[in-house]
Amino acid sequence: MLVTGLAQAAPVHQHGRAEAAVAVDDATLTLTFRAPLMDILGVERAPESEAERHHFQEQLDRVVAPRPAEAAGCALQEEKVTDLAALFPEGEGHHHADDHDHDHDHEHDHAHHQDLEATWTYQCDHIGELDAVTWPFLSDFPSLTTEVILLLPGGQGVQTLNPGDTRLPLE
Repeated sequence: MLVTGLAQAAPVHQHGRAEAAVAVDDATLTLTFRAPLMDILGVERAPESEAERHHFQEQLDRVVAPRPAEAAGCALQEEKVTDLAALFPEGEGHHHADDHDHDHDHEHDHAHHQDLEATWTYQCDHIGELDAVTWPFLSDFPSLTTEVILLLPGGQGVQTLNPGDTRLPLE
């Protein structure tokens, strides 16, 4: 389906701005989310200690599956959320300072302005009853404004969830 990579398609990386998409295809609901790591972790670099690695993982674990309106009868079928190992493979971070001897801006070279990316796919028994999606984790990341692309049976559009908003009405 074309929609799966939609929220990840835009190359823009702007702190404080997340991108999401809500797409309905027959009884399938696909939700995507993308946000700068700065807004999720507070930094865009590899963890420098085991304690920091643990803290980063806890922050990533806060990005939980959105909740479609109960009346739609949706069941989560698949979930993909960027994990710490994909963002910062073992061996990156504090270990590599001794591995090379050329001069460069250490922080910038390895940050790569990374993003957290997530996709959730649901099968819904009553897709016509889908009138909202709640993104509960947005309350944990109050710096984010989230632009949401809507690809619904009734048409396409864009809505914005301001910082602190978690419920996206689809009516």
